[in-house]
Amino acid sequence: MADWGMRPQDNAYGQSAGVEWFSSGGAGSYGSYGAYSVPVSGYGGTSGNSYEDEPPLLEELGIDIGAIFLKTRAVLFWRFNSRYLDDLDMGGALIFVFVLAGLQLLMGKLHFGVTLGWSVVFSILLWFMLNQLVGSAGAEAKNLDPYSCCCVVGYSMLPLVVYSAMAILIPRGPLSLAAAALCTLWAALTASRIFARRCPALGDLKGIIMYPCILAYASFALLIVY
Repeated sequence: MADWGMRPQDNAYGQSAGVEWFSSGGAGSYGSYGAYSVPVSGYGGTSGNSYEDEPPLLEELGIDIGAIFLKTRAVLFWRFNSRYLDDLDMGGALIFVFVLAGLQLLMGKLHFGVTLGWSVVFSILLWFMLNQLVGSAGAEAKNLDPYSCCCVVGYSMLPLVVYSAMAILIPRGPLSLAAAALCTLWAALTASRIFARRCPALGDLKGIIMYPCILAYASFALLIVY
């Protein structure tokens, strides 16, 4: 005989057969959904870290603008005995590569991929050549890893950045070609001097190092001229 007093969600034993999908939580900043408690906090709530406590973006990326400026000044004024050239960073090298490509963009030349790709390929080839000269097992070879070569190549690109800025104002002609040749020699000499400083075993081989550096930086200068 049916028990007309039994609710539809109760079984024959008087126990609830349904599923309670939601149960309201107690007071406070938490709402209970089933067996879980989800914290509810606003923009300035106590849960989570405040945005004011986070470090700046450049600091998180490891980019020190002050140190980059000091290294740039050492390269521009030929201060190869400066201690700042012993710790070059990839941030400054990438800045100069992209600035060089950006200045060419102002001249109507889209060379971002070419400039970055040639820089990487040249750095790898130069790293291989230098390690063959000094020996990969040499004591000074630890300062000639691919990362260091990329940094040196990027910072030594600074004379070409100066020439690219001048090329916007100087019309194409003998004066522009002379400036391109001078800045190419300047960049190659800078790279060879920095490599010799980082690895004393290359002190007597700066002339040999300058030859591939001149070929590489001359290719970048040709991108600016033509």
